[in-house]
Amino acid sequence: MVKEMCYKLNKSSMLYKRLMSKHLERLNITYSQLMVLRVANQEPGITAKEILMQMDTDKATLSGVLARLERDNYIYRVKNEKDKRIQNIFVSEGSERLCTEVSVIERACISDLIDGISDTEAENFLSILDRFIANQVAKIDEDF
Repeated sequence: MVKEMCYKLNKSSMLYKRLMSKHLERLNITYSQLMVLRVANQEPGITAKEILMQMDTDKATLSGVLARLERDNYIYRVKNEKDKRIQNIFVSEGSERLCTEVSVIERACISDLIDGISDTEAENFLSILDRFIANQVAKIDEDF
């Protein structure tokens, strides 16, 4: 049963990304670009290394996403004053409008996702997911 739950969680996540990507096409932005924008918007001045630690992606993929976001003027990079090898990433003013549009799309997608699910059911589901995640993190951190 647990394997089936994990499979269905993964499937649901993939379908959500696909649905969001379909909507994001109109805005000429990918789901990965949106996730990077979100992180950079929440933590102005974040570094690429810090973004890598927060997102499940590799260095080459993130590099391409950052390059496209910079090319399209959604972000800009500033050399770190303490270490010139590091660049701090900031969200440009133009991307604020984009984030607002995406929030509207996201609310609609989430509304579709939870259609017919009560608040109590959603809270129970989140509680179970939190325990799943905590159990996995504990095992990953263990020495085998």
